[in-house]
This record gives sequence, C-alpha cells and structure tokens, in this order.
Amino acid sequence: MVSDGITRLVRAIAPGESLPANDPRYVNCDDVRGVSLVDDYVRALRRADPACPQVKLFAGHRGIGKTCELNRLKGILESPCSSKSHPPAFRVLYMDVRRDVALNDLDWPDLLVFMVSRIRLGLSKAGIPGIGPANPPLIDAWNALKKVLKPHIRVDHATVETGFDILVAELRNQDQLRPMLRQLIQCHGTQLVAGINAFLQEAVEQLRRHRRTDVVMIVDGLERLPLRALGGDELNTHSRLFFDHIEQLTSFCAHTIYSVPISLLYDRRYAELEQTLGEHHAPMPMIRLHEVDGEPRSPTSAGLDRLWAIIEARCVYANVDIADLFESRSTGQYLCEMSGGHPRNLLMFLHSALNNTDTLPVTRQASEYAVRIYANSLCRQIPEDYWDKLRRFASPRTNIAKDEMHRQMLLLLHIFEYVNDSPWYEINPAIRALSPLWSSN
Repeated sequence: MVSDGITRLVRAIAPGESLPANDPRYVNCDDVRGVSLVDDYVRALRRADPACPQVKLFAGHRGIGKTCELNRLKGILESPCSSKSHPPAFRVLYMDVRRDVALNDLDWPDLLVFMVSRIRLGLSKAGIPGIGPANPPLIDAWNALKKVLKPHIRVDHATVETGFDILVAELRNQDQLRPMLRQLIQCHGTQLVAGINAFLQEAVEQLRRHRRTDVVMIVDGLERLPLRALGGDELNTHSRLFFDHIEQLTSFCAHTIYSVPISLLYDRRYAELEQTLGEHHAPMPMIRLHEVDGEPRSPTSAGLDRLWAIIEARCVYANVDIADLFESRSTGQYLCEMSGGHPRNLLMFLHSALNNTDTLPVTRQASEYAVRIYANSLCRQIPEDYWDKLRRFASPRTNIAKDEMHRQMLLLLHIFEYVNDSPWYEINPAIRALSPLWSSN
C-alpha cells in the first residue's frame, strides 16, 4: 500500500473514473437531486411487457454521475427480484461507445455496427444454453455486407466473430473512407438489424426457458456527442442521430437505454421524439445547494452535506481522516459551493488542490487556485456573445430559451439545471469566480 496519504487520496478521487456498482466510494444523491431515475427505470422495466421492448433515454449534464447511476441500474436489474410476479433478474448488456467510435462525427451506421458487435459478443459470452457465437440470420447478414466491403477494407478472411469489430475500427480510424462505408452499411441496415434481432430473440427464448429473464441493453457515452451544425434546416449532430434515426434506434428486440446529451431535451423536435417513445423523460439534474430555488445557499443544506459525504467517502477509501484534509471546514465547503452541485467538478477541484499541495491540510489558497484554473478554462471557451445571456442566470431562473446558444450553455456546463418540483437554472459558480471578466464583458 502507498504510505503517502495525499497519493492515496489522489488515486481514490480519480475524477474521470466511473464507479462500478457497489463501489464503497459511491454516495446516493437522489433525494438532493429531486429525481430518482434509477428507481423509476427499474420499476418500469420490471413491469414492462417483454413482448413490447421499452426504449428509454438517460439525460443529464456531463460529469454528474450518469455512468455511475447506469452501473447501479445494471447491478439492480441483474439482481434477483423478491417479488414472485417478476423475473428473478435481467441479462444486461452494457456498451460504452467512448472508446470505440468517433464521437465527433458519429452517425447511425457507426452506432449500428458498434451495437451489433457488442450485442453479439455479449450474448456469446453470457453462457446462455444453446447460444453460440452467432446464428444463421446474423451470419448471413455479415456475409452479405462483407461482399460489398471487400473492395475497400480487408475483410476477406473475417468471420462474423471478427468482422464487426474490424468494421467498428475502420469507421473510427478511416476519415476518408467513412462516408462510403456508412453508405454501404446503410444499404444493408435492415438486414443487419433483422440478423441481430433474430440472435436476441433466440437468446431471450433460452433465457426465459432456463432462468425466466429478459435482456436489457444500456448504450452509454452518447451524451458526449458534440452539438454541431451540419447545414440545412436546423440539422445538427444531435438531430441527425436521435431524431432522423429514431425508428432504427427503437428497432431492437430488447429493452434499450441510451444516454443522451441534456441539450437534446431542449430541441424543438424533442416532443416528437417523446411521442414516438410514448414516454416523457426527465434529465438527471445537479445536486441542489438551495433547499428551495431562489433561497440563499445555506452551509447546512442537505445538498452541501451530501457533497461533503462524497469527499468523506473518498477519504475513508484512501484511509485518510477527513479532519486532516482541510485547514478548516470552510475550505472544504468552499469547494463544494464552487462545484455548484456537480460531483465531478468537486472531485476535479479537490484533485487539483491536492496536486498543488506538498503536505496536508489543503489550504484555502490551493483550493482557490484549483477553482481558478477551471474558471479560466471556461472563460477561454465562452464566446463573446454569450456573456449578456449568462448574466441573466446570476440568480436562479425558472425558464431557459430553447435556441442553440442556450443548448450549448447547458451542454458545455455554463448553466446548470436543478430540480425541486420543477426545474430551475443557474450559472456555473466558477464563472462568478472570474469577477473582473464577469463585470467587464
């Protein structure tokens, strides 16, 4: 074990790490967010008719713990249910797009091939009786696609077990070939979906026969899809994937949960999407630091207490006494307040402050330095024409405009969304730390 407490704590904080289910560092924040999406989705999926697969969206600001919550959802769904009226457990296929697709230029064919690859691999490794690496419909779909791909990429000897992985890599790495490969995949898209659905249905039948379970697919990482105009009538990267291809996204024969950017919920076409899905979706909001929107922040609020608990859980994990961490409790509370209820920002501030420190405790100076680094980074990214709009959110507001500028502000963490009975919006507190720029722009 590392003897240095600061090093242990830095490694325990790991701001970019998503916690797996049942990790001792996890702190449940549902009650100070105002919603409990995991509980809602567990109930809905366990009550859903297996013959009518559900499609759900999991939205929220980047870095507020969506992947942790999806891991928790996966763990709950895979655990036996005590009620005799429900199956004992689901088979959950978790897929994270972040490592394997080009998110800056993601389109439906890329996502389709990725999902086919991961579904095939997940089911073949699940140990389901009678289920092998693939079935005839999926093999036929791959062979038909391979014929048109052979003149362009090396798939001559690729089988259904390796071919989709090869194609995922080619789509990620071959910028010049990507448009042509997408066109070929699009032409065979119906057959690909039919092939993987036949494989899913076969697996589900075997699961029900032996364990009375169904399949749930979680597709994570799509919330990182940047919002970028593509020309045409309000066409952008979000609308191209989530609106123009909603029929394909809902075509799999299994319950499916997609993580999506919070800005998607503020697009004018989102109501059409909800009508197609037959459900209204709430985003996962920030941890609220006011007891009621509009009230001054209180050092004794439940939200601040929960942020303190997040820090304490990391200290316990690193075997560091939280009483030794800060020169005063007010220094720790300062970091909590400047995070605005954004867990990853809080961990990033603490991580940075620790790396600016030789010995404990962390000083107020080191803490302010950590916040200032982040605030300066934000400032470099904020266009000049955003400042007047941002000032309007210096105090909580109950509404936000639905134009592209404000969707970008939500996506890029300039503005945070909170929820009590209804949502409200506030500026990222770190922007206020730039008081000269805040007042002069």
